[in-house]
Amino acid sequence: MLRSLWLLFLFVSFLGLGTSAPFVLALGYVWVDTFRPQDVAYIVLNQIPVAMIMGAGAFGAYFAMDRRDPPRPNAMSTLHVLMAVWVTVTMTWGVAGSFGWEKWDWAFKSLVFSAFVPLVIRSRIQIEAFAQTYVFSLAANFVPFGVKTLISGGGYGTNLGLAQGNSGLSEGGLLSTVCLMAVPLALFLAKHSLLMPKIRFMPLAYWGVAGLATVCAVGTYQRSALVGLVVMAFFMFLRSKNKFIYGIIIAIGAAAIIYLMSGAWSARISTIQDYQNENSAYTRILVWKWTLEYTLTHPLGGGFNSYVINSVTLPPNAAHPGGYTEFGRAFHSIYFEVLGEQGWPGLIMFLTIALGTMASMRRISKKTRKDPDLAWAGDLADALLVGISVFLSAGAFVGIAFQPMFWYFVAMGISLNAYIWRVENQAAKPTVGWRAQGSGHPGAVPIGGRIGTAGAALPGRNR
Repeated sequence: MLRSLWLLFLFVSFLGLGTSAPFVLALGYVWVDTFRPQDVAYIVLNQIPVAMIMGAGAFGAYFAMDRRDPPRPNAMSTLHVLMAVWVTVTMTWGVAGSFGWEKWDWAFKSLVFSAFVPLVIRSRIQIEAFAQTYVFSLAANFVPFGVKTLISGGGYGTNLGLAQGNSGLSEGGLLSTVCLMAVPLALFLAKHSLLMPKIRFMPLAYWGVAGLATVCAVGTYQRSALVGLVVMAFFMFLRSKNKFIYGIIIAIGAAAIIYLMSGAWSARISTIQDYQNENSAYTRILVWKWTLEYTLTHPLGGGFNSYVINSVTLPPNAAHPGGYTEFGRAFHSIYFEVLGEQGWPGLIMFLTIALGTMASMRRISKKTRKDPDLAWAGDLADALLVGISVFLSAGAFVGIAFQPMFWYFVAMGISLNAYIWRVENQAAKPTVGWRAQGSGHPGAVPIGGRIGTAGAALPGRNR
């Protein structure tokens, strides 16, 4: 009961604060979309369309109160919108019927809202608030999972987090991927947060969140998590300024995982090397082969959930001496998911968005490297680059292409890119009201085209 009342209080608080600061409603939608209070509340929130209320409020507040200074349209934002259009067009020839429209319902919302985010998330404080909201909404799931993994060792298909069942963040492949994507964001916040109190041990809290996220990912026993973990460690090592310290941390972490995880984890992970005798892995390869053959004759894809029409024939084994055929096996890969559902045009757009965002973040990182006032932007760009790298690697074995986390990372990248452009190209204008407060530096004096305080950014545009 107390949990339900607390969640209701948070929901109402987002709505109330959003009447004076419209971007808060967008943060509220991110919270609802990620944490999903309607699934864990016992009263009120489980009876009303909380996502629709928060989403409608965010759009309505923007158009009524906050339509100033939108980001310039660029290739990434344009492709983002085109992707939402294309996934709708492909449903006109979709092969999965109402089952396909069920996925379209939530995937389309993910695409549309994440495309909307850069319109309202514009200043440094707003970008940080977006990152904070997303990380802590996820933390409600992976912190308890991580703590329980430290106690019990975790397990494949085990629900140790807040969500239950086998969908959303209760599904191990998705949970482990979002955990690893959250790690670089948490470490960025540990170093650059302006919203949290400046107390001595606050960075350790973020490091603790990052550590539990990693433990949670490992504790799911997902093979894709191991791939994502290696990629995350590699890219964070490359992007780190002190490679020696990071190298030591990575080595200690790897040794701890090997030593602490059970024999069941080792046995599960070792099946990567023996995919032909491991039913799940080999079936995925056959499904991917079917998808390639299908798109040779259907290059525009089959719409959402088109995997329901597939069939794969597996070789003989002890249980089936004559071999057997399985029908409707999921794609289990972001690449084959997009290819089978959205065809070659969809896959090209998807890869262009992912790789284009990474290239943009790389440019921002290089551009801001020698500017102390924009060091935070360079570190955030690195965090987003690492997170997307994890998604593209771990996601090669999990069908999560239209889950919100990737598209939120893309949206954050668009917001950051637009912010840097404003810093470089627009003159200072006075900022008043909640927008001045949102800058984190009310009353700051422009110096040389930037706010004259450490860590601030665009004067008069920090909205």
